[in-house]
Amino acid sequence: MKKLGALSCAILATTLVGCAATPKSYDNDQSRALNLARAGGIYDQDLRDSPDGMTSYRRGIIEKVLDIASLATSFDAPLRHMTGSQTFIFNATDITARADKPSGRPSLIGWMPKSQAISEDEAYEKYVQTVDSAIESVADDMNLIATKLDNVRVPKIEGKPLILWSLESEHYGCGARECLVVYNIRQPYEWKTPAFVEGGQPESYNTPANHPENYSRLIFRQSGDTDTADFPMDDFYRAISAELPPWMVMYFPPNTVFQESRAISYPVIYEQGNQLMFKDPDA
Repeated sequence: MKKLGALSCAILATTLVGCAATPKSYDNDQSRALNLARAGGIYDQDLRDSPDGMTSYRRGIIEKVLDIASLATSFDAPLRHMTGSQTFIFNATDITARADKPSGRPSLIGWMPKSQAISEDEAYEKYVQTVDSAIESVADDMNLIATKLDNVRVPKIEGKPLILWSLESEHYGCGARECLVVYNIRQPYEWKTPAFVEGGQPESYNTPANHPENYSRLIFRQSGDTDTADFPMDDFYRAISAELPPWMVMYFPPNTVFQESRAISYPVIYEQGNQLMFKDPDA
C-alpha cells in the first residue's frame, strides 16, 4: 500500500511539473490586459474583465490595496530632508508592504529572452540596466533632471535592494528630491514565455508577480499634497513602457496612477507605450 501511494505521488508530481512548464495560451474571451496579467502571475479573481473596464477590480475598498495616498505618505518626510551627501534608512514601509493579493499592488513583469543572458544573476543585472536606461531616456525626453541615488541606504527584498531615481522639474513641481522613481527587480528564474508576449522567445528569465513579497515593481511618487500633484504620471508610465522591451509590462491597481491630476479608479497595464484596460472583448 505504501509503495502504491509513493508511486501515485510520483506520477502526480510528474504531471504537475509538466503542466507548470507549459506557458499560458491566449484566451480570446479575455482582454489582452487580463491575458498578460494572468501570464505574469496575477491569478486572483479580484481582478477580471468588466464591460467598460471601469469595474474590473472587485475589492479595491474592502481588501488591502496599496493606493496612492498610502504610498505617498511614506515618501513625504524623508524626501524633504535629504541632501546629496547624507546616507540614511529610506522610509519605504508602504513600498515594501504587501497587499493581500497580487492584483492589489503595482508589479513590473518581464520575460527576458534567455539568449540575452547566460545566467539568472546576469539576467538580473540586465533587467536593472534596462530599467535604468528607460528612466534616463524618458527623463531626457520630458526635460527632467534624473539622478540615480546611490548614496541612500534602502531596504532589500529577498536580498535585492530598492533602486531610487530622483527627478527634478520646475514645470512639474518637482524640486530637489521631491519626486522619486522607486523600483526593484526580483531574482529572475528560467521559465517559458507565452507565445503572445511581444518580442519574446520560448525560453526566458521571468520576473512574475505571484510571490507574496518577492516581486518586481516600479512606482513614481511626488511628495506633498497628492490631490494637487502636477506630474503627468500616466504619461510617464506610458513613456517608460515604450522604452522598455516589448516583453516587459507594468501593472497598476486602482487609485495608484494619476491622469490629469486625478487618480485612475480602475486597474491598468502598460505595454509598449499603451495603457490597456481590463475590458471584456465581447462587451
